[in-house]
Amino acid sequence: MNQRKTRIPLPHPPPYRPSRVTYWLTVLVALLITLAIGLSIWMLVDSWISGSITTNNRGPRSTYTLAQQPQQFWFEFVWQSVGTVFLLAVGVFGVWIYRKAQEPVHTPKSKRRAKKT
Repeated sequence: MNQRKTRIPLPHPPPYRPSRVTYWLTVLVALLITLAIGLSIWMLVDSWISGSITTNNRGPRSTYTLAQQPQQFWFEFVWQSVGTVFLLAVGVFGVWIYRKAQEPVHTPKSKRRAKKT
């Protein structure tokens, strides 16, 4: 008799289901990154409209105006834009990794062979 017909299927463990804590931590991190990106973009647009930008360093902060110090203003504007683009890249990479982790794993099936008659 054919082995496939007589074989008893073995019990398989249930598929992996992420815990609720993991899910909510992922949502929290995504919201924090989104908030940081949004606030950084808002800060850049506001400084562009007002013509005044403040540095983001941890020491004494400096404020540059477009009218009086255009070179320092644009340098700081570009520097903060690079940070925003980096945050955007981290966010897009995180979404890509999250979606890759959620995809089901496809196992290759054996090829069907034609019966010899």
